Amino acid sequence: MDKEKFSFELLDKYTPDVVIKKSLEQIEQATEGHVMGNIARYDGPVFSYTKKNGLAALVTLQTSPDTLAVDIQQDLGEQGAEQNKFEVFLTVKGLEHYKYRMMFVKYSTISYPVTVVMNEDLAIAYSGKRKDIFTITSMKKLEELMDNILNSDTMILLIQNLINESLRQTVALI
Repeated sequence: MDKEKFSFELLDKYTPDVVIKKSLEQIEQATEGHVMGNIARYDGPVFSYTKKNGLAALVTLQTSPDTLAVDIQQDLGEQGAEQNKFEVFLTVKGLEHYKYRMMFVKYSTISYPVTVVMNEDLAIAYSGKRKDIFTITSMKKLEELMDNILNSDTMILLIQNLINESLRQTVALI
């Protein structure tokens, strides 16, 4: 193996959550504190899934096969990986229970690539497609994604509506 094939320059200096947090800081500044961008740890699922309930769940628990197929591929590759999951959302001054969830972010012990599961409207604004799951391979590409989303017409309109509601709440208190 040749050492020349590798780079020892750290390009992705920050983890995805730090990159996103830095991007979100500009929202509060630009909206004079009426809208805040937040990122917080998240324990729930980040992908769409099906859930068995009622009788289907009971039937599954009662019937267990005598044999179980084991895929050896599950025992190969990355082991003992830490799962970092975050939700990225907006909050509004004066609306304490309101949250607009923009995306979920998930990465392993190794920070990049990072998986971003985006709100459908923002995904369309970002990619022009109904695709909502993105694999982002570097810090630079994540910064570009955040910049594109935050400056999209969809986000600008949403934030303006949130500012208007915040101002309405302020006037209602007077």
